[in-house]
Amino acid sequence: MYVKAIYFCGMAYNRRNYFKTARYIVSVYRQYKFDDVPDSKIVRIYFPQHNIFITYRQWMNIKGMVIPKEDSTEQLTLFN
Repeated sequence: MYVKAIYFCGMAYNRRNYFKTARYIVSVYRQYKFDDVPDSKIVRIYFPQHNIFITYRQWMNIKGMVIPKEDSTEQLTLFN
């Protein structure tokens, strides 16, 4: 018997995809984060409302990660 699981924040094949996912998760976090709302409540209640199913430990890894800004298209124009 095979069990299908939704694992939103797995290891991505491409680093840009992983950073894009992390940016989305952090943006959802910023919507709900206030002084009186703990991170564990956001992970447990608000993330699943946005189809983000990660553990608290995964969230701490993403929160502590340095996420670069979105890539600019100026770099790509050098090769045209």
